[in-house]
Amino acid sequence: MTPDSPNSSDPASTEVAFRPLAITSATLDLIVFGMISSLFGPLLVTLAHRFNLSLPAAGVVLSVYFVGAFFGVPIGWFAMKHFTGATVLSATLLITAVGACGVALSTKWPLFLASVLLLGLGFGGVDFSLISLLVRTRSSGRGRRLSVTNAGYGLGAVIGPLLVVIVRPHNYRLLYVAIAIAIVVLTFGNRGLIAPPLTVEHRRSELVVNRAQRRSILGTFIVAYVLYVATETTTAGWIAPHLHRIGYSVSIGSIVTAGFWLGLALGRVLAGPVSRRQSDHRVVLGGLTTAAVLCVLALVTGAAPYVYPLVGLSIALVYPMALIWYATLCPHDDDGVALLILCMMAGGVIGPAVESLMVSSFGIHVVPVVLASFAALTLVAFASALRFSPPSPRAD
Repeated sequence: MTPDSPNSSDPASTEVAFRPLAITSATLDLIVFGMISSLFGPLLVTLAHRFNLSLPAAGVVLSVYFVGAFFGVPIGWFAMKHFTGATVLSATLLITAVGACGVALSTKWPLFLASVLLLGLGFGGVDFSLISLLVRTRSSGRGRRLSVTNAGYGLGAVIGPLLVVIVRPHNYRLLYVAIAIAIVVLTFGNRGLIAPPLTVEHRRSELVVNRAQRRSILGTFIVAYVLYVATETTTAGWIAPHLHRIGYSVSIGSIVTAGFWLGLALGRVLAGPVSRRQSDHRVVLGGLTTAAVLCVLALVTGAAPYVYPLVGLSIALVYPMALIWYATLCPHDDDGVALLILCMMAGGVIGPAVESLMVSSFGIHVVPVVLASFAALTLVAFASALRFSPPSPRAD
């Protein structure tokens, strides 16, 4: 039996197996989606010129992408209960490929936005499906598989802005054609995935969690994660436009955006060592406090290019460590985690939309102020979870 083979003695957590080809393909999937998600920011100025729009109007593309992702999560959730994992992944990847082709070929803004919506739909479906499948693999090595694949997203997010510099922004269509081809090729890697429909009951908690308290905890973390995703996506999307409008070149904006994602990726590599030395809530609250201060420093024109990568580093551990925090308060709450993933996508819609509105009203210099405000609100939301205590062991 290989390390990733199913084990009948623990069906609830080991019914999925990723063969080497499949785990490689899953990692490459997330690299591609990291690239897709990180392209919009560096391309905002180009898109505004291309479709004769104002910069805030072009910024709507970020919200549209996450509207698609928001609806992609429940679609993936439903599909995983009725179809094999390989089928769901292949279908959502093909939806993404269609969206990428549409982005490359669109000459009208509404058609471009419809194609971006398809890209987001594919992202939401793939993101939820992969997390669900990886969590259902054998416990031995599960953490390694999750770490390796999710590191792919950060790597792709670094590569995306750099490709914009290499290919040149006005040639963005070539990037999306290449993405579409790559995604179609990657569907063949799903042949190595053994994942029946999700029909096995979730493991019940061995700890007592009051239902009312569980609802309060879940509600608190949903609000906090929506704000966190708003902070992350808005920062990534508006770095390049902000730097360009205050005097830096488009290439510098793309490179600094890549630096932001690199900081995020490097920070998440540290999740394991940091979690052994610091409590989850201290890491989350400390990172957000640092991010809020750094965003204020981005108001200084000469400091902005150096500050943004540090913002990525400071918030890198918020996402994984806050999930550990939630799991401590509500052990084995698989449905709660799924609901968190679904709701947090709303942050990708709300954040860029608010930033676009503020920029249109007060100008480009308001960008760091909005980012600092989002980081501060996220800090307050997560800090409010300090009122909860982990459940006590069930009495025999």
